[in-house]
Amino acid sequence: MKIGIGIDTGGTFTDAVLYDFEGKAILESVKALTTKDDLALGILDALDRLPADLVRSAEIISLSTTLATNACVEDKGGRAKLIFFGGDKMVIDKFGGNYGLPRSKDIYIQESYTKFSGEIEREVDWDLFRQNIDGAFEDLDGAGIIEINAMKNGAVVERRAKAVFQERYGIPVVCGYELFSELNCLQRGSSTLLNAGLFPVIQEFLRAVKTAMLRRDIKAAVVIVRSDGSLMSGDFASLRPVETLLCGPAASVIGAVKLSGEENSIIVDMGGTTTDIALVKNSIPVMVTGGVGIGKWKTFVNGLYVKTFGLGGDSVIHYNENKLFLEEYRAVPLCVAAEKHPEVLDNLKKLIARPLKHHLYLHEHFLLVKDLPPGSRYTEEEKALCGALKQGPLILQDAAAAVGRDIYNINTSRLLKEGYVQICGLTPTDIMHIKGDFTGFSSEASALGARIAAYNTGMPLTELCRRVYDEIKRKLYVTILKVLLENKDKYYMKNGVTGDLERLLNESYTMAGGGQGGLSLAFSTAYTLVGIGAPVHIFLPDVAALLGTRALIPEHHGVANALGAVMGNVYASYAAEIRPDYTPGGIRGYTVFAGDESRAFETIEEAESYAVQKAKDGARSEALKRGAWGEISVACALNKHEAQAGDGILHLGTTAAVHALGSFGF
Repeated sequence: MKIGIGIDTGGTFTDAVLYDFEGKAILESVKALTTKDDLALGILDALDRLPADLVRSAEIISLSTTLATNACVEDKGGRAKLIFFGGDKMVIDKFGGNYGLPRSKDIYIQESYTKFSGEIEREVDWDLFRQNIDGAFEDLDGAGIIEINAMKNGAVVERRAKAVFQERYGIPVVCGYELFSELNCLQRGSSTLLNAGLFPVIQEFLRAVKTAMLRRDIKAAVVIVRSDGSLMSGDFASLRPVETLLCGPAASVIGAVKLSGEENSIIVDMGGTTTDIALVKNSIPVMVTGGVGIGKWKTFVNGLYVKTFGLGGDSVIHYNENKLFLEEYRAVPLCVAAEKHPEVLDNLKKLIARPLKHHLYLHEHFLLVKDLPPGSRYTEEEKALCGALKQGPLILQDAAAAVGRDIYNINTSRLLKEGYVQICGLTPTDIMHIKGDFTGFSSEASALGARIAAYNTGMPLTELCRRVYDEIKRKLYVTILKVLLENKDKYYMKNGVTGDLERLLNESYTMAGGGQGGLSLAFSTAYTLVGIGAPVHIFLPDVAALLGTRALIPEHHGVANALGAVMGNVYASYAAEIRPDYTPGGIRGYTVFAGDESRAFETIEEAESYAVQKAKDGARSEALKRGAWGEISVACALNKHEAQAGDGILHLGTTAAVHALGSFGF
């Protein structure tokens, strides 16, 4: 019997499955709480709930995680900075935000002296570079380097800049050419910067896995899911963490397809922090075109089409007078925090005893996730707060007093963004405890927190609970319709569903539920809604009814991510671009751009032959880097790009796209 272990670490739970590859069956599945302060503890907890003899006999451990996904949605992660040779400040400030880039003032920009063709006019001023970076990257977790024309000149500037940078700094640094071969420098820059910011996120996760394996004497190979659902080695992922951007969602889609057996379905994976929605046609998940986009980031990462948004069991419930809304970010539910920290319950009781209406959320607590690193990177106020939180969670008033501030002027934004401190507040998980749909923790803390929210909004507790559930269903309904529209019309896929149409979708939710008289509007779909993730069964059947379809909640739906993690193959792609060289007299030849190399040819046949071979070699090489063993199969397609020009057709270029498929040999 060949055994594999799938592990999925999310923002709330860490799931694990034991899978029999020969029998194609789940032998055991478990859930444990994710431990943010030390991820290894949650992973060990999950492994220890599985049969020890089978765990030790496992040949492979395959990982998935939403840590990178959550970091993008919540705008968290490590501190990173982009070095952009040849960057134009006006262009960056005008268009860079479309890709997730910061303003030009937050990017190191220096002239590269290269032409559009890639030709180098003169050497970069490396003495100036050394002088300017000295001391400017001391407090960062990673750096990224791109040069505007790197894909046309062998990335010589990027390579040299990395070598110079590493003479001065020991932090992780990656160049754009090492990640992607596409030409759009803004999108390449955002992908490279994001990769640098995710270094500490994924490396901490991989260290935790290795620690857990060492403590339990597990010697299996370690792989991790990429955003397209394929697998890569752990070593490869540590260098290219941006490839894990949709790692967790991709694993959940693969697991859901396996568990449901549905040919055409909409996969809805609701976790603690985010909900991921994907589309499956003829049993094949739909892929994204042009690169994965998530949160503010638009990247060149290949991946499944997944609509990820901030909605989960741990989404923070906030209010403004008599209106309730769910934030995009997560908090530790009051019920969970009170189980571990009894003082949370005591604080809530004191607030209930002396009720006070306030526009700030006085019931929320600050929790210490992990200690600050040594050094002068943080202010005395930040150090004082973390020191006070070592004694236990503090409500806003007590936290402010601990650092000598009032509740209006305490600044916790950086500590929250970088993951050293976390909010504990009222969440849908607490409402589930009140309604009896889930009762794994302190229902008393949930009820107290909800009573404080109800008092501040002036609504009965039962109405508050109803509205929270209704808001979750509305968000699911609207986002499912967005997914269907984006996959039906290229305009919406490119521009999104916003403005008046988004408002109409929200209105249709009320109409579909019979909430408005005199006007009827209802959408329907033939796709089955397949729900996975712990809380999804509470909400999805009602949403399916509004959309005129059915909901399927398969067995093992709570650990579909972990199952999907252990079922992938190694997949790699590579593209070579052929560009015609136009003169006033017509085309004089063709140039092939493959990775960081370029070569000129007289005929299109020669250029295509060379491009195909370079793309095949590149795809095989990439598959080997990701850990593929044995035979690697490749498939190639030549995609011509043309446009109407007067009475004729203008040849814009050709892409040789190659896909390679391999396995890890287990």
